[in-house]
Amino acid sequence: MHTSKRLIGAALLVFALTLAGAAQKNTARQDSSKPAAAPQTVKAKYEGGVFGFNKAQEGTLSFDDPNSRLVFRNQQGKEVFAILYGDVSQEFADTQSRRPKSASILGNVPLIYAPNPIGWIKTKNPYVTLQFSDSSYQRSGITSFRVESKEICASVVNTLAEKAGLVPHGDIFVRQRASSAAMTGPADMSERAAVTVENEMLSNRVISLPRPVYPEEARQQKVTGIVRVLVTVDDKGNVADAEAVSGSPLLQAAAVDAAKQAKFEPLSRDGRPSKTKTIISYNLQAN
Repeated sequence: MHTSKRLIGAALLVFALTLAGAAQKNTARQDSSKPAAAPQTVKAKYEGGVFGFNKAQEGTLSFDDPNSRLVFRNQQGKEVFAILYGDVSQEFADTQSRRPKSASILGNVPLIYAPNPIGWIKTKNPYVTLQFSDSSYQRSGITSFRVESKEICASVVNTLAEKAGLVPHGDIFVRQRASSAAMTGPADMSERAAVTVENEMLSNRVISLPRPVYPEEARQQKVTGIVRVLVTVDDKGNVADAEAVSGSPLLQAAAVDAAKQAKFEPLSRDGRPSKTKTIISYNLQAN
């Protein structure tokens, strides 16, 4: 009898410990859902996008809180440029596939009986991508910084969003304007521009900006809304790459197809044609 009670007590104790362990795991999962705060300084590679600074280079990205700005320094620790927190309008964590230089070089070495597969190798790199508008120097654009890992990328993006006062909008963070904050219903949404180029340097250089074809499936399900597409505009003014960064999945493909057909007057920096990035925002509403 005493043995049975002891066994039952031991079983209850094991059950209680199991529940406690599960609760701790659940708590850990909830706590880990939000990225940790970013270090004050992280290693980063500047990939271009800030007017006047065309050279891609390795360095560091630092939070300069006393002056409310994000600072990029080169490998010697010299400040290259800075972007005020208040000038950041949008940002997100991005992943881009790039071919390492070693793979490109080795890929050009022919094999005797077959194509060299080394040339096909691509690696996925995490990028902190942000859109900014600097009123002090009348410059704006979209710039990217490659960082060491997805974890660091997420922490930098979330930390910058908090410091800059951005709010989540799908998979990106945006600055909420007073006018857009007041929008509460579909009627307000329908009054917004059908297509908007969110890079001031390109918005005045539009040659062609086709509207998306409203998808029939979205029409049947009465899906409407804003889709933002990140595009790379080459030195001839053509869209070389386009990727949806927010919006309903039912609307994204149509928006990307339209973005790929956009045409701009080429930008030039220091007298030379140059490529740039922008976000094109599409307001898709049922006709």
